[in-house]
This record gives sequence, structure tokens and C-alpha cells, in this order.
Amino acid sequence: MGKRRSTSGFLLPFIGAAGIAAADLYIKDRMDRELPDTAVTEKKMGILRFRRHHNRGAFLNLGQKYPQEVKGVSLAATAITFFSLVLSASKRGRLLEKTGLAFLLGGALSNTYDRVKKGYVMDYASLDVKNEKISKVVFNLSDVFIFIGSIFVVISNLTAKDRTL
Repeated sequence: MGKRRSTSGFLLPFIGAAGIAAADLYIKDRMDRELPDTAVTEKKMGILRFRRHHNRGAFLNLGQKYPQEVKGVSLAATAITFFSLVLSASKRGRLLEKTGLAFLLGGALSNTYDRVKKGYVMDYASLDVKNEKISKVVFNLSDVFIFIGSIFVVISNLTAKDRTL
């Protein structure tokens, strides 16, 4: 049985998740103020192109015709991620898993907040590349953390010494 963590060690992943959510919500608010009309206003910064996009579905607008269902799945996934992080954070070790779950939770909190409060998720960045399919994808900071967090959790679970089938 694993040793229990200190209170500060337990809270650190949750503080990180809150920081991710707060940073993304701040950027979304700035985009709302600085890029008021998606059809007209764009800003470029290196390889990134900034523009407002209201995503009423999930990833790549999946499920946009079913916003209530997407909202429910988003709330459920956020809750599951939160409780998974509670279980993981209460034990020592598995830093990659805890980091991944914190990244997932931070991204989920921001995007779920948008879905519940506004009815859509504010996406604001895309890659300014020649590949048209890639350049059409609009995302936000939370999406990046959800993507990286998912990879961390998968790697952590694939490399865990105490894995059972």
C-alpha cells in the first residue's frame, strides 16, 4: 500500500489545474474584447493565427447538433477526471500520471465552464500552415493541455510497474 501524501503535495496538482483554467479563461476574455467579429478580425503571431470561433460541439465541432448531450458528457468527464486526480494525488509517485490528470482537469474546467455558462466553447487559435485541413482547426489553450495531459496519462499507464490486466 502506497504512503499518503502531505496536504501541500496533494493540493499541488489541483492548484496547477486551476491555474490552467484561469489562464485560458483570461485569454478567452481577451479574445472576446480584442477580436469582436470573427468574420473580420484576425491577428497573427508567428505560426499562430488568432480568431474567435464559438464551438457548440466537442472537438472539431463533433456533436454540435446535440449541445445538451455534449454539455452532459463534458460535465461527466470533468467529474471523472477530478475524482481520478483525487485518487492519484493521495498517493506518492506516479508524477507523470498526476501531471497528466492535472492538465486534463485544467483544460476540462475551462471548456466545461464555457459550455455551461455560454453554451459554446471559445476557441481562438489556429496554426498558420500551408496544409488547409490543419489550418482550419481552431483550438484554445485548454485543448492543448487536454491533448498533452491525455498523452501523459497514457504513457504513465503503459509504463506503470503496478499495472494489472
